[in-house]
Parts: sequence; structure tokens; C-alpha cells
Amino acid sequence: MQGFDAEIEKAVSRASKAAGWMYALAAVTLIVGIVGAVNTGGIGLIAVLPAVGLLSGLGVIINLLAMHLMETWRQGNHARAADTRQQQ
Repeated sequence: MQGFDAEIEKAVSRASKAAGWMYALAAVTLIVGIVGAVNTGGIGLIAVLPAVGLLSGLGVIINLLAMHLMETWRQGNHARAADTRQQQ
């Protein structure tokens, strides 16, 4: 069971890193869009805003899925411990 616990922790850690990279990529995309807007008269920013929204949204989704996995795992451990106590 300890191996499974370690795998859950690794998965949540990887998900949080991926979400962080999505937020960073969204910030870089926004900065590039602002610089492009200066050069193109505002068209670059309009084109980049949906991409920034999608990248940020993907980061939120990854983060929520990781939290859901962690909560499901915690509830499973809690239920298993309650069953073990009940059987004794």
C-alpha cells in the first residue's frame, strides 16, 4: 500500500508542476501579446487573449484534477481505516 501512496504523491506533484508551467506559459504569451500589440496596433493582443485564457484554464483544470485525486485517495484511506477498526 505504501507504493500506491507514493505514486499518488508523485502524480499530484507532477500535476502541480504542469499547472505551474501552464500559468507561466500563459504569462509569457500575454507579455508577447502586449509587445506584439505595440508593434501591430492592438491586433496582437486581441489574437493572444484567447490563448492566454485557454492556457490559464488548462492550468486550473489540471490543478483541480490533482486536488480531486488527492481528496478521493484521502477518503479511501479514511474509509479503509474505519472498516479495519470496525472489524476488530
